Amino acid sequence: MLFALEILIASFVNGGFIRNVLGDYIVVFLIYYFFLSFLEISKIKLAIFVLFLAYAIELLQYVNILKLLKIKRTIATTMILGSSFDWLDMLAYTLAFLTLILIARFKRYK
Repeated sequence: MLFALEILIASFVNGGFIRNVLGDYIVVFLIYYFFLSFLEISKIKLAIFVLFLAYAIELLQYVNILKLLKIKRTIATTMILGSSFDWLDMLAYTLAFLTLILIARFKRYK
C-alpha cells in the first residue's frame, strides 16, 4: 500500500507539500517496513538505520554524486537518489523516524 501511494505521488503530483515533503516522509516507512518484513532486528535499531540511510542518500544529492561519478541521470537513478538536496527532506525523514519510534514505544506498552 505504501509503495502504491509513493508511485501515485511520483506519477501524478508535481511539486508542493505532498510530493516534496509527504513523499519523503512516507518513503521512510516504506523502507522500514520492507526491511522489517524479512529481518528479525530491533525496531529501534532498524528505524535508526533507515534514518541514516535516508540522510546518506540526501547527502549524496548534496555532493551531486552522479556528476562526480560521471553517471547519467536516468529515471532509475532519480528514483533511488532523488533529484536535489533539500533541508525539508531531512526534516521529513526525521519526523518519520520519530513517528516510527513513537509507534514502537506505543505498541510495547499496549
